[in-house]
Amino acid sequence: MPDLADARWFVADLHVPDRRFGMLHLDEELVERSSFLDTRLEVPLASAQPVAVASVAAATLPSAPVGWLFHTSFCASTLLARALHVPGFAVALKEPLVLRRLSDARKSRWPLEGLVEPTVKLLARSWHPDAAIVIKPTHVALNIAGDLLAATPDRRAMILTSSLDDFLISNLKKPPESQAKIGLLVERALRATRFGERLPALANRPPDMLGAAGLQWAAQREHVLDLALAIGGERLRVMDARQLLDDLADTVWKAAQWLQLPAPRDALIAHAIAVAARNAKALDVGYGPAKRAREAVEVAQHYRHELARARSWLAAHVLPAMRAAALADPPRWQ
Repeated sequence: MPDLADARWFVADLHVPDRRFGMLHLDEELVERSSFLDTRLEVPLASAQPVAVASVAAATLPSAPVGWLFHTSFCASTLLARALHVPGFAVALKEPLVLRRLSDARKSRWPLEGLVEPTVKLLARSWHPDAAIVIKPTHVALNIAGDLLAATPDRRAMILTSSLDDFLISNLKKPPESQAKIGLLVERALRATRFGERLPALANRPPDMLGAAGLQWAAQREHVLDLALAIGGERLRVMDARQLLDDLADTVWKAAQWLQLPAPRDALIAHAIAVAARNAKALDVGYGPAKRAREAVEVAQHYRHELARARSWLAAHVLPAMRAAALADPPRWQ
C-alpha cells in the first residue's frame, strides 16, 4: 500500500470515472531526469498501485510551497522547469499525467468536483524539508489553470509563451508525428476559449500545417489573456520565451523570485547554466543558445516561402480577430 505521506510515491495516473489514482514509487533522480511525467515515464504505468481519491481527500499530508509553471506549446518550458529544479531547494514536476487526465475530463465536460484538490494535494507533497514544488502542467491543461490556482489560493503562477514567428519555426523543427497532431491541438485550443466565435469562416480552414499551427498559437494566446484578466497580476504573470533564451540565468532568477522558490541565487544560476548546455528533452545531447539561434536562422531561411505564405494567410484571416493584448508580446520582466 503506498505511503501517502511520502512524495516518492508519485501520483502517476488518474482514472476519472472510477475516481482512482495510480501511484508509483519514484526516486528524485528519475523525476529530474524525465522530460515528462506521463506515459513516457521509464516505469510502466501498469505497475501503479490503486488508491481511491476519497482516501487522499480524507488524509492529512505534508505540503510544500507550490509554484505553477503554465505554458503554451513549444516555448522552452521544459528548459525553464529543468533550470528551476534544484535538488534540496525545489523539485520540478514536468507535465504529470494526472493533470492531463483532468484537462481531458474538462474538455469532455465531465465534472471535476472532488478531483482537483486531492490531485494537487498529492503533487504538493514535500520532497525535502523547506523545499518547494514547481508544477509544470502540459500545455493543454491551460483549461484547468483556474481550478489549480483555486486549489492553491496563496500561491503564484506564471505562463510562458512565445511569438508567432518563434512558434512557427518550432513547429517546422518538429518530427512529422508531432506535426500530424496540430489539427487536434487547434480544435482543443479553440474549445477552451470563445476566440472561435470571432473568427471568419475561412480561418477554420487553414491551407497547410503552418497555417493550422498559427491558428493554434492565436487561440492559445487568447486563452492566456483570458487567464491573465481573470486571475490578475498579483498571482499570475506572463513571460515571453525570448526573454528566457536571451538571458537564461537572470530570467530563471526572476522566475524563481516570482514563484517564491527558496533556492539561493548562486546555486540556482549555476544550475541553470549547466542545464542550458544540454538539450532539455534529450539530456545526452549538447545544445545551448548559439546552436538554438543558428538552427532557427537555418529553418527560417530554408522555409522562407512557406513561412511567408503562412504569415500572409494568418494576417488575412486570423490575426485581425485577436485582441491587441493577446497579439502583443508580454512586457519583459524587470
